[in-house]
Parts: sequence; C-alpha cells; structure tokens
Amino acid sequence: MFVFGSLIILIISILVIHRLGIKNPFSKGISIAIALSILATISLAQNYTQSLIPEANDGIGISNKMAYWIIGEDGWSQEMFKNMFEQSVYISLLLIAAYPIVLIIESKFDRKAA
Repeated sequence: MFVFGSLIILIISILVIHRLGIKNPFSKGISIAIALSILATISLAQNYTQSLIPEANDGIGISNKMAYWIIGEDGWSQEMFKNMFEQSVYISLLLIAAYPIVLIIESKFDRKAA
C-alpha cells in the first residue's frame, strides 16, 4: 500500500510539472518524491523508536500525523512499525539512486531535441 501510494504521488507530480511546461519534469518529479519520502522516513523512524518505549506512551500508538496517514488505524505493532520504516528507507534509497539516472536520460533527450 505504501509503495503504491508513493508511485501515485510520483506520477501525479510528474504530470503536473509537465502540464505546467516546466523543463525536465521527470527529474523534478523524482526530486519532489525524494523530499516527501525522506519526510515520511523521518516520521516513521520517530514513530518506530517511540513505540520501543511503551511506558512513555501508555502503550503502543502512533506518534505523529504523517505516520498515521501512512500506517492507518489497523494492526499496530512494533514489528509493523519497523516494517513500514524499513520500506520507507528502501523507497527513499531507490528514488535517490534513480535520480541521477533520470537526469542522464533527460539530458540525452534534450540534446536530441535541440
């Protein structure tokens, strides 16, 4: 679910940037997705580490709104929080690794179009 949502946000941001006529919409869309993914990773990391100290929170719970938007209301557990955090890290790293590749591809298309 989290991966699907990230993909949807990436596609929508690329389409909006392209529609506005901004140059290099794919790299700009990925940069927006990287920023959002890093924010989500930080939010999920904070939520996971907070869940490791149940005495501080009177049990297990969601510690911030962004984590709540991502995780939702069902099946909270430390293992689930850890898995969501790890998925977010992998998505962030994948996007960061894809960014230079997209830049190279866009620059090649720009040269051919000119």
